[in-house]
Amino acid sequence: MSTGGRVPHPEREIARDIDDLAHDLEYERRVLDESIRHDYSSSASGIVPLDRRRPIWHFAGLWLTLQAGYGGLFVGYELHDGGHTLLATFGITMLAIGIYFGYAMLAAYLGSRTGQTHALLTRSIFGISGSWLISAILVVGGLGWVGFQANLLSQIFDGLYGWGHVLLIGIILAAAMIFNNLFGFTGITVFARYIVTPLMVLWILYLLIKGLTTESSSFLGAHPKNANGITLWFAIGAVLGFLTWGDEPDFWRYGRPKFWWPAPGYLFGLIFGQLLFTLGGWIMAQLAPGQSFGGSVRLIAHYSLFGWFWLAFALAVLGQFAANDGNYYISINGLQNILAGLRGWKRVYTCLLLAGGAAFSGWLIPHTTNGWFKVASFLAATIPAATIIMAVDHFLLPRLFRINRPLTQVPAWKDAAFINVPALVALVPSVLVGTIGSGVFPGLGDQYWYLPALEGWALAATLYIAGVAVARNLPNIKKVLGFNRDLLRAEIPPSRTPIDIVTAAKATQA
Repeated sequence: MSTGGRVPHPEREIARDIDDLAHDLEYERRVLDESIRHDYSSSASGIVPLDRRRPIWHFAGLWLTLQAGYGGLFVGYELHDGGHTLLATFGITMLAIGIYFGYAMLAAYLGSRTGQTHALLTRSIFGISGSWLISAILVVGGLGWVGFQANLLSQIFDGLYGWGHVLLIGIILAAAMIFNNLFGFTGITVFARYIVTPLMVLWILYLLIKGLTTESSSFLGAHPKNANGITLWFAIGAVLGFLTWGDEPDFWRYGRPKFWWPAPGYLFGLIFGQLLFTLGGWIMAQLAPGQSFGGSVRLIAHYSLFGWFWLAFALAVLGQFAANDGNYYISINGLQNILAGLRGWKRVYTCLLLAGGAAFSGWLIPHTTNGWFKVASFLAATIPAATIIMAVDHFLLPRLFRINRPLTQVPAWKDAAFINVPALVALVPSVLVGTIGSGVFPGLGDQYWYLPALEGWALAATLYIAGVAVARNLPNIKKVLGFNRDLLRAEIPPSRTPIDIVTAAKATQA
């Protein structure tokens, strides 16, 4: 089609054919086979092209599903049993959302500007050693959440129908929940947007409206007894850990490369997802004092689902499968970074391998004291710290020191550097602060350092900037910073503008 002699701006061309529902559905059908084959998660196909980006409502539906569901109800249930009032639960959740939003916007911008997964970015920025370490953390953290969510669904089944065998059913569910990820990013987003989200949101809105308009002020203003020891700082950290995925670039690499562009999608998902479901969980716990979480679900089915257990069952299955779509996606992209370079290796092999790991996680997490909180704290303290370091490397180093690392291609393992010294030196103490401070390690569970995850993020940025400032005058600075072989040989002019696929596209068109 003629453009009248004008060269189209790359950002205006993104998703130009998927601006309405009909075109988007057709687009998803056309790229389904492509998603099954690679999902842009290996060095050979590791950057999402600018003409493969999705519209914002696509992400709004996805993020709502990832932040909603029975997991959100569980958080509200736990805050209630921690002695927090409904108003305090609202304040705790909003504060955690505000902290997370600041980090998440930066992470999304990093993904959309580079088009790469979190794991592939670590290969370029951290080098082989750091990339393997962070990818392993992605695998472990993602599978930890898979095991938790699968066990939670098993508890719901037991509460609704008294099935028992909670552990065994949870293990089976953890492995089976891999199914949608066999179809890549397209598989998880279509399932989430068109099947799960509308039903879940309608239900929780009805629950909240009924609770807030029909229950007495003494009920809504009740001050529950602290039965599980979740103090104020602990509660904020718990919600923040529940919100934090760490691999936000994996999802938002399919978005438009503008800093504020993801904001509506994030806020829609966070407010109508985590906030409303957490408040709904508090009301659920208040309605069923002394009940287990599964037992509370049975009561809430009578309260807000007209006693339709079949609908409660359907919502539980759909919601928990959708939540684990995102959890599996973390692990898959991490393991793909390590294994996808093997000759003949396919993404489906990674999925099957991780299904076995998820079954083990489904057994382990229920046997771990406060397993859900330890998984949340572990992921919040580890992967985001790496994301912060990579964002500093890509966006701040050019402006502060005119050191620019182009991210226009994914290096093969044989071409990647072994280590980025300042990055790894910054990462390790940051992770230790976040994990030790939140009591993740055995024997250290009685302490909590205010907001250890946030402290770790700030430390990561500070240490990396300081490390580069010390090393920048070295004659082999590019080698110290882990530039890959091609970049070591290339002449990179000093510049304050980050070099990625967006700047490359603009330069090419100019």
